[in-house]
Amino acid sequence: MITILNFSQRAEGINDRICAELLAGFTARGIHPRYIKARDLTIGFCNNCRSCMQAAGDELGECHLPDDMKGLLESILKSRCLIVSAPINCYDLPALLRVILERMSVFCHWPDDNYSPAVRKMPNEIKGVLITTSALPGIMVPLLTRARKSFRLFARPLRVTKIDYYHLGFKGRKADMIYAENDRRIVGKIIASLA
Repeated sequence: MITILNFSQRAEGINDRICAELLAGFTARGIHPRYIKARDLTIGFCNNCRSCMQAAGDELGECHLPDDMKGLLESILKSRCLIVSAPINCYDLPALLRVILERMSVFCHWPDDNYSPAVRKMPNEIKGVLITTSALPGIMVPLLTRARKSFRLFARPLRVTKIDYYHLGFKGRKADMIYAENDRRIVGKIIASLA
């Protein structure tokens, strides 16, 4: 299964269009990805109670917060590929990714008497794709932002082993938030490489 995770808060924006094109392209090839809009999820802040890290073993720890985090992780872990589409906000990926990162302590076993955690071993390796949209020129995103580093932090416990990056630039002004021919080529390349 392929999971497409859209981190944009803007409905009907460029990231929604990219995800719609990905869905249409995969569907035309008989692949039916799971599409998740992060803005539709309820994910609470970690309160650092550490209860999710107490049980030993490689099963994910249990968080007591009643929200969508467990379902999100379960969906991703069933995937062979995770595609994340996200805008660059203040030189990084959106803040919800940081909230999710803090909640990913379920991937660790860290009893109170240990000095450091042990990371639980996930059974499958997942391929990762990060698509960013930015007012910056696309080529500048890896140089001036933390987007790649933040995505790698998110990807590591999920066992995302190979990551492809696509940075679509000059998407800052409302007039520039269009799905251009170059964007279409990039999305087509992603579909072809994963189908």
